[in-house]
This record gives sequence, structure tokens and C-alpha cells, in this order.
Amino acid sequence: MSKNMKALIAGVMIAIVSLLVAGCFQSGSKEREYQFAEDAKDGEYVRPTRVPGQSEDQKEPSYFTIQVNAGPTVSRGDNRCNLMIGNPTENEQYVKVKLILDDTGEELFCSDILKPGERNAYVDLEQVPEAGEHTATAVFMVYDPENMEQITEIEASVLLTVE
Repeated sequence: MSKNMKALIAGVMIAIVSLLVAGCFQSGSKEREYQFAEDAKDGEYVRPTRVPGQSEDQKEPSYFTIQVNAGPTVSRGDNRCNLMIGNPTENEQYVKVKLILDDTGEELFCSDILKPGERNAYVDLEQVPEAGEHTATAVFMVYDPENMEQITEIEASVLLTVE
């Protein structure tokens, strides 16, 4: 077999594997259900927020941008996790973030108040689950900066990997 033929076969195999890998990541993505901001970066999306108790016809939806790592990791021997939570500067409200394990409801982390423009790349989990993949929910509690009353909550699914 000639070198050109071997190179062609290798190229076709690499292309097929690349398409299969890309298809797996897209079909498993939970982010498809969210509306992305025009200038979105990895892990950033917007969702409509409403004041609890208001019906849809009482108020036009407003938007609040959140930042979170959809696939954070933590080592079993350490509690430092790359959750990468943030409150982008375009938001006007404050936010507090909790990470809750879906299967037990256990709270793994709760942040301090984040003002617009503040973020935490790494957080210390209160407890680290057993090794493996765990579905969790990042709950963004949005607060009015004037009276510090909670306005709403926004939830984002994350897949926590414990190594």
C-alpha cells in the first residue's frame, strides 16, 4: 500500500472519529434548552427571570446572565472544585449560588453574595461525594441590591466529576 493511500485512510478515519465525538457531545448537551446571549462565552447563558407570584401577562420577562462550569471536577482527596461561578457586569442584581446534589438534595456549597462583575473560579465544597459522576444543580438566588430581598431563583444543571 502506498504512502498516499495510507495517509488518505488515516485522514478519513480521523474525520469519522471527530464527527462521532462531536455528535456525542451535542446529543448529551443539556445547554440546548437555554437561550444563549449574543456575546456568550463558554458556560454562560441567559434565561428569563420573573418575580415569584407574577403571571406572564403582568410583566415582560427580564434577563439575568449567569456563569457556571457545566462540568466541574474535584479530587476525592481535596474539596477544591472548579465551579467557575460568576455574576457578569451587565447584571444589575446581586446573586448567591448553591450547588446541590440531585440524588440526595445535599448542599455541597453556598457562596457569599456576588455583586455584578464578581466571580469565583474555584470554590471549596463542604463535602465531596464518592468518586464518579454526579448530577447536581447550581441554584442562582437573585437579590435586589437595594433591599437585599430575593427576587427569583435560576437553576442550571451541572455534571460534577469526582476523581
